[in-house]
Amino acid sequence: MEYTQENLLDFVIINGLRELDDDGSDSFFKEIITLYCDQYPEMYGKITNAVKENKPDDLSKAAHALKGASLNIGAKELASVCKTIEFKGKDNQLENMDYLLETLNTIYIATMSEMRKI
Repeated sequence: MEYTQENLLDFVIINGLRELDDDGSDSFFKEIITLYCDQYPEMYGKITNAVKENKPDDLSKAAHALKGASLNIGAKELASVCKTIEFKGKDNQLENMDYLLETLNTIYIATMSEMRKI
């Protein structure tokens, strides 16, 4: 699948974040994105550990947290994958998670690449 800004990003949310800077500098938006990038490895680690340890409740909670953080910055496709992982955890369906974890990381990289362009 080809990832584009349109299918990765929610510009209503992004533009709303950008408007929070009265001086038009985008400093708040950039700070939020930096914070998200700093927190992503830990959040992703919680998801992968929950899969490795076969803890569906932990998986669901970790994916839910990353989904919320992703929605807050306008990373809609990332949030969508997190939602799928969250519900797999709730349904105790941890098989074939390697594909979803790989997809999550691929979409994270593509999303952050597109975020840097705006």
